[in-house]
Amino acid sequence: MSSSEFSSSKLSIRSKSDLIDKVFDAITTSGEEGVFQTELCKLFSLDSRDGSRLVGNLEKQSLITREKALYNGRWTYKLVVKKTIPVADIEQKPIDLSSIDGAPCICCTFQHLCSIDDESNSISPAKCQIIEEWVTTSFNKFVLISQSEQCGELIN
Repeated sequence: MSSSEFSSSKLSIRSKSDLIDKVFDAITTSGEEGVFQTELCKLFSLDSRDGSRLVGNLEKQSLITREKALYNGRWTYKLVVKKTIPVADIEQKPIDLSSIDGAPCICCTFQHLCSIDDESNSISPAKCQIIEEWVTTSFNKFVLISQSEQCGELIN
């Protein structure tokens, strides 16, 4: 995309965030073809260092990708907007909460005092009788279920 195509976008720029927005809009306008970083620097009257920092900022935010390219006999970057995947297209996997079913910490009245960082604290997961009982009970249930499943397999 040439700078003549962007000439209408040369508007007054009041702040750095405004400049970043304008640069991102220019890259977005270029579509899948992308735009060369040198052209973008010319369009917005940026030196190569400032342009590189600005584009690097957009890249760190995962808004664009930079692809090294040869343009007019010089190495530069082709800037392309990253494609986003709509949330509706992301496969939702069910969450299994069985491992924390009945966990006492969720409704414990001492939760705000509980700490693993302070060993002198009398209220900690390492010293909690309620957690110990819950773990023991959960383990016993697990063993019973496993044994009954094994017995079922032997019968079949």
